[in-house]
Amino acid sequence: MRSKLVLFITLCLVIPLHVSGNPGGVGNSLENMQCGGACHGDADQNATSNLQLSLQPSGTVWVGQPAEIVVQISGLDTSHALDELGIFLLSSTNANGDIPTTDGWDILSDGMGGANNYIEYTSVDSAILTHSWILRADEVGEKILYVSVHHGDNTGTDAGSPFFGVSQAYPFSVEPIPDNLQRLDPEYKPPISRDIGESTNLCVQTIAASNVIIEWREPSGLPNQLDTTLVNGCWEAELPASLVASNIEWRAILDGEGPQQTTPWFSLTSAEPSWEADELALMLQSIAHVVLFFGLVLLVRKPRRRNDEFKDYMEENI
Repeated sequence: MRSKLVLFITLCLVIPLHVSGNPGGVGNSLENMQCGGACHGDADQNATSNLQLSLQPSGTVWVGQPAEIVVQISGLDTSHALDELGIFLLSSTNANGDIPTTDGWDILSDGMGGANNYIEYTSVDSAILTHSWILRADEVGEKILYVSVHHGDNTGTDAGSPFFGVSQAYPFSVEPIPDNLQRLDPEYKPPISRDIGESTNLCVQTIAASNVIIEWREPSGLPNQLDTTLVNGCWEAELPASLVASNIEWRAILDGEGPQQTTPWFSLTSAEPSWEADELALMLQSIAHVVLFFGLVLLVRKPRRRNDEFKDYMEENI
């Protein structure tokens, strides 16, 4: 019976349920400025970065509409010998609760296939780095944003230390949108990622728009125009598939009673299908390991047979 149990558990471990884990690392995510101390070293150990940081909107920030926030980081070639750079978009410098989503912003795109306020560049090969987020404010009024950086350095007296820098406060005025101005539906969220080889069917919901043109391009390339069809309140268009891991950008040009409106360029990332871990399968495998361990313990501590005990007794008394 014991041998059958051990054989069964061994088969469970050799032929497990389909399960895979995601690779580790910090990665792009929603993070407070200090990242809990665990991401980039304790705050008390930080050296001061002298990179120059700035951010600004690319146009008017309308309430309920996508707004491109452009971050620029300069001094990368002369200030630090670094390979990796972490960039934070923040609504305060409290180091806790300072993610823009806590201050009425909705992060529609981080430009890297996600909706995070923290992103990482694994290599930097220019003196100036420009990156954009697409945000949407949920109310009219004044708001403040900051940009912060964490990185390493291989030169100078602080070589090997984690470096930290934060910009000044940049104020933003969120304006009310005229009732008759053509615009995206405030609930619309653009797709930000897809698998390699898959085309993307857009369904762009609008308000007060009589016509919508969709354009797409490779980053900083020439735009290509797509045909659109209005179906049940959605302007539909198909973005072509990508055969390799890459980004494309697309935007909508809206016509109506008011002046023509153009959305920011939305980034769409094509990547290999992500692996997801099945929690039930992991739990079952853990239980199988525990049962196997105790089964082996029982086998090692297998009770001796009575015949063996009698034989030992006779040998001791002869």
